[in-house]
Amino acid sequence: MKIAIIDDDQNDREYLITYIKNYGQNHPFPFSIDTFSSGELFLKNSMYNEYSIIFVDIYMEGIDGVEIAHTIHSSNKDCLIIFFTSSQDNMWRAIKTHACFDYLLKTSVTEQNINDVLDSALKRLHKYDGTLDFIAGKKNFSLNFSQLQYLFSKDKYTVFTFSDNKQLQCRITFSSIAEQLHEKEPFLSCNRGIILNMNYVCQANNEVFIMQDGKHLPLRRKDCNELLKKYQDYQFKKLNEEVI
Repeated sequence: MKIAIIDDDQNDREYLITYIKNYGQNHPFPFSIDTFSSGELFLKNSMYNEYSIIFVDIYMEGIDGVEIAHTIHSSNKDCLIIFFTSSQDNMWRAIKTHACFDYLLKTSVTEQNINDVLDSALKRLHKYDGTLDFIAGKKNFSLNFSQLQYLFSKDKYTVFTFSDNKQLQCRITFSSIAEQLHEKEPFLSCNRGIILNMNYVCQANNEVFIMQDGKHLPLRRKDCNELLKKYQDYQFKKLNEEVI
């Protein structure tokens, strides 16, 4: 799990890091923390879809936390954004973004506050989270399931397309990746060398699945009806869960 802290106050960044690390010592989940001293640095030097949790100060010089939240939420709706603010008067701006998971007052935040919000965040993420872990070359990769739009085989490489439509090409066999995703919702192998995330399908017919980025992924002809039924069953299941 990757966590980001965006705050122009070094002291605030440091105590957040300490609290999060303390929490991590008592909870068995792997995580890393990246810090940014401004919104501009975050937007320039990070991939939004990498992060599961982001702590962001509302008021900073330049791009403020609310603007950052809008940008993140447009491409990574599963990311949980926790606002920091120095005044309750600012909280309404955070809530109106529809990207606010929680908010904390800087003037009264405690380690227990951080523990509580991380407890809530982990419970929320447990429903959607999971990672695709592999080694390509000498680099370790851990890709969030929820942010994978689709992947396909290309020569000796596997190409991953994410929720923000960016791509990553890794020298790793497609079959080794497919083993990890076999029969794992919401993934569907629609054709040889192609696996898609059904959450990102915009349209489907007897020939193709049309993805969020506009890509047309062909269905295997011999079992197109079965593939469409799996997709439709998954959509009904999601709908029922949302109603409940």
